[in-house]
Amino acid sequence: MNMKKFLQKLFGGINLTWPKLIVFAVIMGIYTALMAMLVPDGNSFHDIAVTMEWWVLPAILIIVNCEKPLEAALKTFVFFLISQPLVYFIQVPFNGMGWGLFGYYPFWFKVTLLTFPAAFIGWYMKKDKWYSGVILSAMTSLLATTGIGYIFNTIEHFPNHLVSIIYCFITIPIFIIFIFKDKKPRITASVITIVIAIIYLFMVINSTAPYEIRNNTVFSENNITLVGEPYVSYWSSESGKGSVEIIPSDEGYILKISGTGTNKYRFDIRDEENEYHFEYYFDKDNNTVVINRLP
Repeated sequence: MNMKKFLQKLFGGINLTWPKLIVFAVIMGIYTALMAMLVPDGNSFHDIAVTMEWWVLPAILIIVNCEKPLEAALKTFVFFLISQPLVYFIQVPFNGMGWGLFGYYPFWFKVTLLTFPAAFIGWYMKKDKWYSGVILSAMTSLLATTGIGYIFNTIEHFPNHLVSIIYCFITIPIFIIFIFKDKKPRITASVITIVIAIIYLFMVINSTAPYEIRNNTVFSENNITLVGEPYVSYWSSESGKGSVEIIPSDEGYILKISGTGTNKYRFDIRDEENEYHFEYYFDKDNNTVVINRLP
């Protein structure tokens, strides 16, 4: 079977029974857990355990191989309901955080809940109408903006995320070509994706001045005494990439923080007894990083 016939079968020619779906979900959960444990952060193969772009492909494969929108919604939801918790269950015995590792799961549980309505709507890509292109563009735009975001990190820390960048930009045309047969949805999805990618690129270029600081006073200033082995349980931003690490020192703990532009980043720190919430951003006027404790 040549590549074209293989892709045509992949995007609509698979008899995706429930047993096959469950096996697929288990395989993805095991694979993701292994990548999380064995591959260092920043490597493309670790990305599947952290961000969403690598999960777009299996979600779309499930959707386009279903006969009805409700079937697509149920099967996509069950796929994520099995695979995502499995990622953490497998890691628990081998991770120093133990069951605390599930502090990362609430984000993925929200994603899992959203897959039901998203897959129900997503099934209408199979109608091959102009609005099918609009539906697909939500996913292709996510891939495009994620790929663009990774490019700047890869330039700074080569070859971090390089495979993820290739994946993002290769899957976009594959989706458009092999999900649709009519030119109207192809054109619609392509135009929307390109426009959003260009807008996002200009936004990123305007806010990509990187910064990094080490702060050893934020805990003392907030009268916080960390107990046991604290860890960053979650961080997010309005856009862009950032990171937060807790580094032990003779003075207690130091926060190592990095980010880009003036994006606001939110993160939580958990220890054995409490959870603390913070945000940080770069104040261009004062040329300093501001760290605020949140309620």
